[in-house]
Amino acid sequence: MEDAQYLWGADLYNGGFFWEAHETWEVLWRSADKLSHRRRFLQGLIQCAAACLKAVAGDVAACKRLSGRALARLELIAADRPTPYMGLDLARFIADFRRFADAHPTDAEQRPWITLVMPR
Repeated sequence: MEDAQYLWGADLYNGGFFWEAHETWEVLWRSADKLSHRRRFLQGLIQCAAACLKAVAGDVAACKRLSGRALARLELIAADRPTPYMGLDLARFIADFRRFADAHPTDAEQRPWITLVMPR
């Protein structure tokens, strides 16, 4: 949660810079332990950013496919770890992202934002 690169990726995603968010999180994903929740979580976020990029391009099928993969990964984390995970309320983000992918797969402006909760 305190990783500057993770936070920068969230800012990029929220700002609509999906490719840049993807690339930023991918650096962290590559360095994470292969079987860790952190790696799966980051891969889910990377795929969410990629789905938004496909929405911008108007590729509904790719947006829905990537969204499905991303949500499956994030749901595994949500089922196994307390929320928020790395500052993100996963249950809420998953539900909101699913609504976006189902209802607005060509309008990335309708995506849910990544709102992080700072630990107390």
